[in-house]
Amino acid sequence: MHEFPEFIEEEEEEEEKDWPRMVRLDVIEYILRRYGILRAPDLAHVLDWKVREVNRVLHQLESSGRVKRTKLGRSYAWSSVEEPHLTSMYY
Repeated sequence: MHEFPEFIEEEEEEEEKDWPRMVRLDVIEYILRRYGILRAPDLAHVLDWKVREVNRVLHQLESSGRVKRTKLGRSYAWSSVEEPHLTSMYY
């Protein structure tokens, strides 16, 4: 019988611990790709999260190059770096 090396088991344990953070990143990135430009309070309202939590995730996504921030008045609006597949929603 062939045994797997130890390093594979260690990687699986790290992925299991990190999956909630990855889900948060993916959820916000998906919403921005689907609906276009949104502000952090809008995302927080939709997801029922605190604005501080949303901002933390948005800054992580920005530092990894997955979303971009645009100055909008006194606040910021966030959008996906990828081109949206649908037309933008203006309001």
